[in-house]
Amino acid sequence: MERRNLLKMIGLLGIAGTVGIFSSCAENVEEKIENKVDEKIKEDKKAGFNRQKFSYKDPENPTKAELKHTPEISIKETDGEFTRVEIMVGSQGVIHPTTAEHWIDYIKLFVNENLVGTVEFEAGMARGFASFIVKSNDLKTLKAEIGCNLHGIWESSLTLNNT
Repeated sequence: MERRNLLKMIGLLGIAGTVGIFSSCAENVEEKIENKVDEKIKEDKKAGFNRQKFSYKDPENPTKAELKHTPEISIKETDGEFTRVEIMVGSQGVIHPTTAEHWIDYIKLFVNENLVGTVEFEAGMARGFASFIVKSNDLKTLKAEIGCNLHGIWESSLTLNNT
């Protein structure tokens, strides 16, 4: 009789252990599914971004909509080896909005046609501004490219006179 009870106990412990393993596995599967869903939401958001390139229709008379998407490039201090370059999205006092529905999602800086860096912004979390410290040697052209989630890609450039 004791042997029979002992075997029953071992059997019950085995079942309990198996159930524990399955519930642990189920939690891991559930967590993985949630992570996949989060990734899919992020991908869908990015896929919905406008990635058409735009420029002024009439450069002599830009509209407010065009001005608020224009990246302004400013050269700041230099120590001879490095120069600070700032990019602010918006021109002539017209600043781009920053809301959860409409924002600047990235800024890129190119020096002499070479990508130097990219800053990415989360929806509605930061105004379109970036600062880069770049090598000063052979600095000829600067180009800023920005992405507006609704109104596409805009750019501006600056040619430097290094004589």
